[in-house]
Amino acid sequence: MSMDSFARSERHPDDSFLLVMEDTEQQRLAGCAGVSVLTGARQAFYAYRLIPTTHYSHSLEKQVSSQLLHLTNDYTGCSEVGSLFLLPDYRGNGHWLARSRYLLMGLFRQRFAESVIAELRGWSDDEGRSPFWEAIGKHFFQMEFEQADKLCGLGSNQFITELMPKYPIYTTLLPDDAQAVIGQPADAGRPAMELLQREGFRYDNVVDIFDAGPLMQANIDELASVKAIEQRPLTDVSATPQSVIAANTHWPDFRVVLSDAQLDEHGIQLPAAERQALQLNEHDSVAFIAL
Repeated sequence: MSMDSFARSERHPDDSFLLVMEDTEQQRLAGCAGVSVLTGARQAFYAYRLIPTTHYSHSLEKQVSSQLLHLTNDYTGCSEVGSLFLLPDYRGNGHWLARSRYLLMGLFRQRFAESVIAELRGWSDDEGRSPFWEAIGKHFFQMEFEQADKLCGLGSNQFITELMPKYPIYTTLLPDDAQAVIGQPADAGRPAMELLQREGFRYDNVVDIFDAGPLMQANIDELASVKAIEQRPLTDVSATPQSVIAANTHWPDFRVVLSDAQLDEHGIQLPAAERQALQLNEHDSVAFIAL
């Protein structure tokens, strides 16, 4: 699918791009990161929005506050980032691997939506049990979490439209452990959430309908990495090396490297191996984000 997406000359609703990180010295794959052009391109994208509600009894002079889980498809049509994975030996490289997606989005802006979302896996216990799924989804779908998650991963989410409860749900009716995990990422997902927040993503009380993991949202043009993109011609420059994420500006042969580049206001110089990796010719434009 990713190869088909890169091969298209114009945006298509089914486009999905997978960037694969390679350790060129060891000649091994190290990780990957993905971008989908449009959520809900074929079927609506559902989430729960948390809406605060307050009831007041004048006779008892008592106020009771709660929250409603309201089914929404407001984020249908957004772009989405995900599929960020690293082999254990390469942990610590997630920040620049993630930012390579924003280089792609910033350089080829017309291929993506105005807004971008990121779904984080919700909290589950050591046995993989999701308290939120046990409290809601399991009763309505009558299947295990893994099966429902797999169906969505395969793009088959029509069952959500058919079986998901249409009326709002009061969170106070849920068990305490289910209430406690609403909007909480899995323990392993907290670093990813922090990376997203540093980019400018925000949590607006919208959660996944299966495990209540937080849904993060941002305007693509306001992402820190997109705003930090610069472009210079590839030239001979003599300057103190600076760490950058550098990319070519070629479609469909988009590539990104982590480099110690020499740059000034007139141009940028990259080591020969990295120029080759980016398939650059003399005076080609180089896009980069300074680290």
